[in-house]
Amino acid sequence: MNLEIKKALTEDKKRITLEKPGKLDSIAVGLGVGIDIILKDDVGDFVAALNNGASIQIEGNVGRYVGDNMTSGEIIVKGSAEDGVGFGTYNGTIVVYGDAGDGVGQLNKGGVLVINGNMGKLAGLYMLSGDIIVTGNAGEDTGDWMIGGNIYVAGNYHTGTNATVTELNDEDKQKLSSIFKMYEIDAQADDFIKIRPQALRPFYGDEEASK
Repeated sequence: MNLEIKKALTEDKKRITLEKPGKLDSIAVGLGVGIDIILKDDVGDFVAALNNGASIQIEGNVGRYVGDNMTSGEIIVKGSAEDGVGFGTYNGTIVVYGDAGDGVGQLNKGGVLVINGNMGKLAGLYMLSGDIIVTGNAGEDTGDWMIGGNIYVAGNYHTGTNATVTELNDEDKQKLSSIFKMYEIDAQADDFIKIRPQALRPFYGDEEASK
């Protein structure tokens, strides 16, 4: 943990601002409910990993695996993010106001990941639950081998194995509209399609044929 954050927590400060944290890795890892941190610059990899309820805002760009395996809380990235946004997320929300690299939401287990720009390939690989929302384009093999959850895309997309495209229902539209309003994102739910799993058990082949 960054020494300034550790010192602030020792002094029982709940709101912490780091003006120039530098591109350090593993800043603000494993923090809990009631802690509010602002990082006012670009930062490195694994920032806010294992977040357990803290509110973390990054006023710049972030490296790889922001919010890795977070269990709850909120992470706001005012810039762009590299690969692995929200890898293995159990719960909570990550919002990236710029673009994101490859592997957004892989193994997502219940988090809400919003990319207000474009994202790279293999988003949602093996995801089990939760939502990925991208207001721009989605790269190759989006939703590859996804098992559960939803991926909402407003721009161009390319689906992977076991991913199928459907229209949004009223519940989807209400959910997206609420998120866009909360995070002041200029997007309209009617512009999105939904990618979801084609089969609930994609690794077991044709169950009827095996009987």
